[in-house]
Amino acid sequence: MKNNKYFLNTLLVGVLFAVMAVFMVLRAVQPPAVLPPLNIPNMVLVSLVALLLEHYLAPGNDRCYICIPVLAALIFGLLPLMAGFACQHTFWKFGLVGGVVFTVTTFLFTSMTDRLLSGPKASAAPFASAAGLYLAAQCFAGIIL
Repeated sequence: MKNNKYFLNTLLVGVLFAVMAVFMVLRAVQPPAVLPPLNIPNMVLVSLVALLLEHYLAPGNDRCYICIPVLAALIFGLLPLMAGFACQHTFWKFGLVGGVVFTVTTFLFTSMTDRLLSGPKASAAPFASAAGLYLAAQCFAGIIL
């Protein structure tokens, strides 16, 4: 799996598909249930789950850094549209924001994890990086909204 340059985007598709499938089942079974919105902290959470999976399933995997924002924009734009969480007029906003969020999260997670993997607590570096990035995303969303 080390030579698959699109493995991270494939994991992002799988994680976001699982989240949207659970939301669709919850919406069908219990319609008045309040589901969390697809906002910046939740996009970061989905991105971090995909990054953690990629870190443990294919460590040291090559990435196509030009393709990451393009494919992430397509994934975040089309999957919520197909699941019924975005309408035809706003799916491009989800795609644009999702592509930027996933690209920035990938860059920050990779740089933080690479710097922390050299210490004695190297096994906790990915989880510490993910927790810090998720808290930073919540603070960032609180500031801009």
